[in-house]
Amino acid sequence: MRRLLLVVCWLAAAQTVCARKPAVRFDLPYTLERGKYVVTVETAAGPRRFAFDTGASKTCISERLSRELGLAASGRGTSGDFEGHRHAITYVRVPYLRMGEATYSDRQVIVLPDSSYIFRCLGFDGIAGSDLLRGFVVRMPNADSTITLAGDLRQLGGFRCRGGARIHFAGNAPVIAARVGCGKSRMKTYMKFDTGSGALFDCRYDECRAMIEKGILQEVRRTEGHSGNLGWTNRSVVGEAVRGVIPEFVLAGNTLAGMPLEVTHGGHSKLGCGVFRWGTVVIDYPGRRFWLLPHAEQPGPPDVSVSGVTVALDGGRLVVGQVWDETLADRVAPGDRIVFLGTVDVSRVDPCAVIRGEIRGDKPQMTVERKDGTRVTVPVKRMK
Repeated sequence: MRRLLLVVCWLAAAQTVCARKPAVRFDLPYTLERGKYVVTVETAAGPRRFAFDTGASKTCISERLSRELGLAASGRGTSGDFEGHRHAITYVRVPYLRMGEATYSDRQVIVLPDSSYIFRCLGFDGIAGSDLLRGFVVRMPNADSTITLAGDLRQLGGFRCRGGARIHFAGNAPVIAARVGCGKSRMKTYMKFDTGSGALFDCRYDECRAMIEKGILQEVRRTEGHSGNLGWTNRSVVGEAVRGVIPEFVLAGNTLAGMPLEVTHGGHSKLGCGVFRWGTVVIDYPGRRFWLLPHAEQPGPPDVSVSGVTVALDGGRLVVGQVWDETLADRVAPGDRIVFLGTVDVSRVDPCAVIRGEIRGDKPQMTVERKDGTRVTVPVKRMK
């Protein structure tokens, strides 16, 4: 009888493990749109376009999709975007989602407003977060424009799984450590791995300041203004901006030379999809390990140039974001309304057209309306 009970318990445990770690291995096709990896997720209302976002701890859907599915609120709370802005949110339970070969039932998700630019301008219906990936090993991106999801590292085939970096979690989002240095000065820094960001390394303000104090961050530039980074709240941070270069950025055993840094005022630093220029990433969620598999041919140093005057959105208007060119600091200021890019009138432009990259100046200059109502035209050039 005791032996029978042991067998029953073993079978129950095996079923639990199998349910938690799917035995399937499949490739999920994606399209790359404006720096976002976009995948198809099946819902009860049909297939929908979702951004594949490891930096999102919880999956999100638009208000429009929530209405189509006839979902009622199951809870309320607050949530912040990556720059730290917080806003009230609603939770609902989605009865059915299918992403590739993975099926999810009765899943709690966040409903974000349709006014969020990610839905209104980019045409997405949702954000597939890391809560959908916790039972999988994820490899991305593949050369055939797919993302591989597997239940076990062995299913990836030919992959030597020694080393790597340990994963910690912020909610469900993977957090990894890198060692940064210049000469003899070294420190460790932690960051989310965020496929929802097309950037390289956005560093939390206090850690950025520590790198400056230790002499690690080189080619440091400072200014103030709108960051230009919009989260789902459609708001950008106004404050001190810092840019620089980290000479040695050691990630999962790989030394990435000349890593550009930009400051973020959010609660977490983040490493974005820009890291794919160096290699393919493997995230073992169940095993809590992260690998960067380097390309056979390594790229040259990343471009660290910046526009002398950047463009930002503020309240649906195009404004001067940051002024990096010191020769222009007494002519234009952050928040000044942009009237022309070259000779293109942008005084009443649709913000979505800007986000989609449809508005471009025909000359390397801009005309702005200053706080006193006067207008001035200034050159716009890249600065090394």
